[in-house]
Amino acid sequence: MIALAVVAVVASVVVVVVVRVFMHPAERSAPAAPPAATSALIAPQAPPPPGFPDLSGFTDVSQDHDVARHYALATFTSPTGLQCAMWSSRGDTAAFCFGAIPGLNHPANQVYAGDYKAYFDQKRPPDTDKLNGKPLASGEKVTLGAGGTLMGGDQITCGVQDVVVACMLIRGFRQNHGDDTAQRHGFVLDPQRSWTF
Repeated sequence: MIALAVVAVVASVVVVVVVRVFMHPAERSAPAAPPAATSALIAPQAPPPPGFPDLSGFTDVSQDHDVARHYALATFTSPTGLQCAMWSSRGDTAAFCFGAIPGLNHPANQVYAGDYKAYFDQKRPPDTDKLNGKPLASGEKVTLGAGGTLMGGDQITCGVQDVVVACMLIRGFRQNHGDDTAQRHGFVLDPQRSWTF
């Protein structure tokens, strides 16, 4: 009889403690505050368009191609001889390649990708400061405006995979960090099929 009374008392104490913990959570110790840096975490960069080469593992050789004087400018020559440049000046941030554009069903000697559009065209050669850059080999890339330091906080990356040249401009990279809200324009120059976005 005494043993049943002890079990009943212990059981009622356990019930009271459990009810008190769930009914009054404020009385429990407060959870640890999140680290101060949590609010500054950056969302992962959104993937490029389908069919765009993954440049993330490419060797960054940007320093070798920086030819800036009066404005941000980087140049390179593709394995097939295309003359390419990336720049930001007077509100115009862009990537550009000039030469025999492969993989098209119409004539074009240049491709352009800027803040608002990308297109193929047939025009005169570009300014001489955008020609005759150092060769860019397969598996290498050049980034201009790393961290979004160009006008408007933009960033441009171009890379070469075998003979394919791919360039992408991310508008306002400093503000959106290339997340899925970022506007992107660029091009892929491929002997099989060249395209812009």
